Amino acid sequence: EQSATAVGQAPPDQPSPWDWMQQHQQAQLMNINPGRQRRLQTAGQDDQQLRIVISEDGRKYVNVDITTPEGILKASQRGFASSTLADVAFTPLLTESAESLLQENSGRMFAVFRHPVERVVSIFHYLQTATWEPTYNPEYATWTIDDYARSPYCESNWMVRSLTGKMTGPLSGDDVGIAKEVLRRKCLVGLMEGMDESMLRFHSFFGFGDDAALGCAREHFSRKGSGANSNGHPALDQASDTWAELARKNGLDILLYEYAQQLFDEQGEWIKKEKMI
Repeated sequence: EQSATAVGQAPPDQPSPWDWMQQHQQAQLMNINPGRQRRLQTAGQDDQQLRIVISEDGRKYVNVDITTPEGILKASQRGFASSTLADVAFTPLLTESAESLLQENSGRMFAVFRHPVERVVSIFHYLQTATWEPTYNPEYATWTIDDYARSPYCESNWMVRSLTGKMTGPLSGDDVGIAKEVLRRKCLVGLMEGMDESMLRFHSFFGFGDDAALGCAREHFSRKGSGANSNGHPALDQASDTWAELARKNGLDILLYEYAQQLFDEQGEWIKKEKMI
């Protein structure tokens, strides 16, 4: 976290954007098939040198997978962060990436947030068929979302755990405070329910291409049924017992999400004041 540049700081070397993504979010936001995405990421990983891998549709990737601890280690050994081969990096492992990849080359953190219960529901439906994922469990194929919510496998406060490095054991209000401070100081916040505005802020803050590139991003990522929720599934009734159980298990993440919504508004005012958009 210390290797991430503060949101309001603008050093001359312009650190690369690093997206702290949540599970399966990268494939959704990029609107590509997750299985093909992982094959592209892992293509050539046995090579000792970094290289660009080009997909069938012309998209380019670096031959490292920083979504896993093993991949982060390989990327570090190959000098991925200092190579400048990637315009943007995606990883759910913020602490591990910062410790191994950003010691000499700082990065700018950004993330897109979604209500924790909705995110967990989406993750469950995704993992029912995501055989390529390390966390895939064949039992999920026959489960309902209620089965998952009441099982020991159910996700519990992943965001707070990830930002504090406490992936196991109990959490406290102090941990939420630490996570909030990381977001306040280091993260440019986007919201799933405000993807159009989020795309505009990312585009302007990081300099992601011209107006045509922004229009393309909005077309693919902001419209209903696009990358924002590419694995369609039934919505969960907010008045249901299942929703209540998921909210109970992710109560600290809900507090962090509500803070992210507050930051989204505050950062919006700051971005307008600085005439970035």
